[in-house]
Amino acid sequence: MGLVFLGGEYQGAYARVGNGASWNTTIHSGGKYAQVCPPDDVIEMARKAQAQFDLSYTTVDVAETDQGYICFEVSAFGGFKGAQEGLGINMASRYADYVIQQLLDARSEEENAVS
Repeated sequence: MGLVFLGGEYQGAYARVGNGASWNTTIHSGGKYAQVCPPDDVIEMARKAQAQFDLSYTTVDVAETDQGYICFEVSAFGGFKGAQEGLGINMASRYADYVIQQLLDARSEEENAVS
């Protein structure tokens, strides 16, 4: 699963699912992105993992194993395709809006500090 975070806030989760012709779920093997609803404790685990890196946008990769869920990657370059195709969310647009808002907030704080 890829759990998507913007500004530390959970946006949703997706997974790649196979097409039944292969055990492999990669796009090259016919896999497609689909929305998933991870349990709250998995979302919280991913939230804590991404918070360690203070990234504005990230995807936290989580797998279900025999021993439970594990976080195996916090991506500094979380892709947009999974969110778009699996969740119907244009994260590139949301991320751009977020960055612009952060810049506006910083400018406002700077102006208030000067006055």
